[in-house]
Amino acid sequence: MCVNYSKNMEKENPLISICFNIFIPVLILKNGDNWIHEILHLLDIAELPVQFLDAINLSSMAFLIALIFPVAYFIYDFFKRKNVNVISILGFINVLLTGGIGIFGERFGLSKNWFIVKEGALPSLIGLGLIILRKLRKNSFNKILLNDIIFDNHKINSSIKYEEQNEFETIVHRAGSHFIVGLFMSSFIQFILASLIVTSNPGESSFNEQVATMTWVSFLAVFVITMSIVGKGYLGLISGIEKITGLKKEDFLKV
Repeated sequence: MCVNYSKNMEKENPLISICFNIFIPVLILKNGDNWIHEILHLLDIAELPVQFLDAINLSSMAFLIALIFPVAYFIYDFFKRKNVNVISILGFINVLLTGGIGIFGERFGLSKNWFIVKEGALPSLIGLGLIILRKLRKNSFNKILLNDIIFDNHKINSSIKYEEQNEFETIVHRAGSHFIVGLFMSSFIQFILASLIVTSNPGESSFNEQVATMTWVSFLAVFVITMSIVGKGYLGLISGIEKITGLKKEDFLKV
């Protein structure tokens, strides 16, 4: 499922993406409680009734503020680049689930296990969804791999002869397998990391700090290991396209 790709689509700035999705939320989760407490005192909010102050859960408030940045970036990026796909949607859902557990977990009696299971289960669910999609709607699955942001599909398709179509499908299928294996590997890594790092329950200040640690540690670990698997698949895909079409990668890659 890919929607409305434009030929002249503006590329995403990876530094801005990392800042809004990783760096800023991590800073807020680690220091938000103290920052909010200091701001409340600077504004003389400490003079408000004790009942009101007791009703304010600083950890949940910090989690909400941290959540604003990746949500705002998703909305900004969508309207700026007019791009939405399965992976970005599921990433957005992941942010909302994390925020829901962090903000409302204490109220509904959710333990840390909800977060741990969510971290491990979501990539696996995506992988299972892609396996089903590949079985039922192969063309839709191929569009996820051969998306118009990276590949000039018109040039690729026009350069493939009819008798080479099966070989091309085999190459795409192999790259897709690497992509799916990468997701399951990501699921395993995130479950292990979450189990080791997150030991506090939602609503506790230490929960925010542990989620912050989990965010940047899992980003590095998953990026290095998963991208090595997915990258190998894409390198094979690019090499196969060059072999079948006779084109150089500079001719059909947009990045």
